[in-house]
Amino acid sequence: MTYKLFYENPYLKEWESIVTDVIEKEDSFFIVLDKTAFYPEGGGQPSDIGYIDGIEVNYVFEENNIIYHVVNKKPENKRVKCRLNFDRRFNFMQQHSGEHLLSGVLYSLFQTHNDGFHMGEDYVTIDNTISNLTEEMILEIENLANKYVYENIPIEDYIIQKDEIEKVALRKECKIDKDIRIVQIENIDKIACCGTHVRNTGEIGLIKIIKTEKYKGMTRIYFKCGKKALEDFQSKHNIVVSLTRHYSMIENEIVNKAKADINEIKGLTKQIKDLKESLYLYVAQQIIKENEKELIEVSFDEKTFEDIQIINRRILENSKKVNILISEKENKLLFSNNLFENLNCGKVLKEFLSKYNGKGGGGVNQAQATFENKNDLLRFATFIKELVSEYN
Repeated sequence: MTYKLFYENPYLKEWESIVTDVIEKEDSFFIVLDKTAFYPEGGGQPSDIGYIDGIEVNYVFEENNIIYHVVNKKPENKRVKCRLNFDRRFNFMQQHSGEHLLSGVLYSLFQTHNDGFHMGEDYVTIDNTISNLTEEMILEIENLANKYVYENIPIEDYIIQKDEIEKVALRKECKIDKDIRIVQIENIDKIACCGTHVRNTGEIGLIKIIKTEKYKGMTRIYFKCGKKALEDFQSKHNIVVSLTRHYSMIENEIVNKAKADINEIKGLTKQIKDLKESLYLYVAQQIIKENEKELIEVSFDEKTFEDIQIINRRILENSKKVNILISEKENKLLFSNNLFENLNCGKVLKEFLSKYNGKGGGGVNQAQATFENKNDLLRFATFIKELVSEYN
């Protein structure tokens, strides 16, 4: 059994331990210490990292009350000096304590529960039973949570016996069949938890909800705390400053300007599309005029696949043809047919395309393919041309 220093003092950065076991597995060594401040992955919290006698600890996990420290080199000494990456640890302490506080606020305001929790390197998510979460509700949650941050309320942890669990009013039912560690924010939240936490809510620094989305009948809430929330604000502030300089506007005017630009772009895009329709009708008529045979094969250097789709549609509207149209700009091919009843474009691609290193598919009358290089594209076009020549 490994003695857990991270519960005794979650702020401990350096200590000495005795190596009690070393297990070699493939290219790694699993180091067992008599005591450790390295937190093993669990309870939604990632593991700590750091160094044992200068050897990097990449991952930490626990099995049967034994904590294993994964390294790439075996320590030479029995007594070792350990050093924690405390910036990473403190970040997780801020995020985890912030999650408890935010979840406690959700429970007190709306009597909802969490049914999922994930702590990543950049943000935290909780899956909460709350539904129809509005912007006004988010603001209310954030304001109350940060009010508790400013009040610098103590965060305590303690162990209770498993037979005492029913006497404790927890935010969420606990079904663990052993002695239980409780983490409590006074008068706000009380729940079973094995993670590391700050000592006071003030150390959380800030709680900011950054996004919400519907998830399996619940709401997935993305948020950041402490330094991560500050970094998020700094990043978004830089974006706003850049836009104000670009537009020579004050911050409050940017949103309206962006909306106006989007509407203008939509209008211009529609105009371009209408002009292309007219232009490509003329292009299609010229192609039909220059190709009296049943098969039309045209390769375009600068046109996009979207362009040749319009041209293809215009050709089929004005003639009975088999078309092989190529966009060399995007290494794409469009194969269509409104002439032969027994020619299935999608079936041809499904059967032969892989032989030419292409990807794609389609239906009976039209199919499309994409290629890594021009050579494979042109070889497949030649194959289709020869195949179509067999139809009468």
